[in-house]
Amino acid sequence: MRLLFIACSFLILTPLRPVLAHPHVWTDMTIEIQFNEDGMVTGLRQTWLFDDYYTAYATEGMDLDGDGTPDPEKLEEIMQVNMEHLKEYGYFTEARDKDEVLNLMPLTDKSTRMLDGRLEMSFTTPFENPVSPEGNNFSYAIFDPTYYVDMLHAETENPVILSGAPAGCSYKIMPPNPDPSVVAQAAMLDASVRGETGLGSFFAERVRLTCPEK
Repeated sequence: MRLLFIACSFLILTPLRPVLAHPHVWTDMTIEIQFNEDGMVTGLRQTWLFDDYYTAYATEGMDLDGDGTPDPEKLEEIMQVNMEHLKEYGYFTEARDKDEVLNLMPLTDKSTRMLDGRLEMSFTTPFENPVSPEGNNFSYAIFDPTYYVDMLHAETENPVILSGAPAGCSYKIMPPNPDPSVVAQAAMLDASVRGETGLGSFFAERVRLTCPEK
């Protein structure tokens, strides 16, 4: 079986994608910011939708019953392997309360499926301690530290969902603004080389939550 190691460097060679540049995998994200009954932020429900080329590579040979789609059991195996390897990288998730990075609890609600011919994975990253959304102290960014995988919010009407948020809360997606020297560094990395840990942070979107103060 072809196992999928998102957190490791693997080759994806296709004539329609540049070989001599990072990133090599493209992912559209939809994120649900979760709140509890007290209006505190408790975690992020994340849905990652991978590009067509990566999906084809990752699911090759997994249609065992010949129905035209990978078998669900094989997709679940991929999900388990991915999440185990992503644990080392904090599941690509950096949530902050002001300048403090929040600790994550073990993943919950893991699931995977094919959506319009693309591999989709969903899971929840709960926070160790709920945080107050008041003001604009809470933010998050989701990125591969080595920039092998490009993580961007989906170009949909609601790429970020505020689930159970207090009245008056809103969010803003702040696009990355990497220095030209960092862009050049990423462009020089070929498919067999991992970027320095931290490179991906320069290309990450950051979402900042704003809620009324009591």
